[in-house]
Amino acid sequence: HKLTDVKLKEDRWTSPDTEIERHIIMATHINSRNQSNPEAAGRKKVIETQLNSEKRAALANLQGVNHSLYSEINPLHLPEVLYLVGRYNHQRELYIALRSSIAGVISTVIRKQCLHQQRAYHRAMIAEHRAKAEAVEAEIAAI
Repeated sequence: HKLTDVKLKEDRWTSPDTEIERHIIMATHINSRNQSNPEAAGRKKVIETQLNSEKRAALANLQGVNHSLYSEINPLHLPEVLYLVGRYNHQRELYIALRSSIAGVISTVIRKQCLHQQRAYHRAMIAEHRAKAEAVEAEIAAI
């Protein structure tokens, strides 16, 4: 189920904010155009609202939220996010995204390098243990 239509009604406690209403209309319009593909709808909404720093800041301000989007993204997904920023925005946006996420990107690279080293160490240990086991097998066979 996804939202495809919303009407904001003014009452004595609230009045519709035209800027928020514009964002809601944009999101529901994307949902209605992508009814058969919710993944495409989600991707389009992220591209439209989150991958442009000015739009993201304005939307965060409307929602009363003030923190970096990139700090919440799993570092393993950052390369894909950065690709999307570069593909759908100008170089300035890519620079802002890189500047905001570089610690996560570097930590992912360092983590990957560390995992490669651990894998090599464990493979060497396996080879060493196999050799010892074969030597024991040979000694058993000789007895």
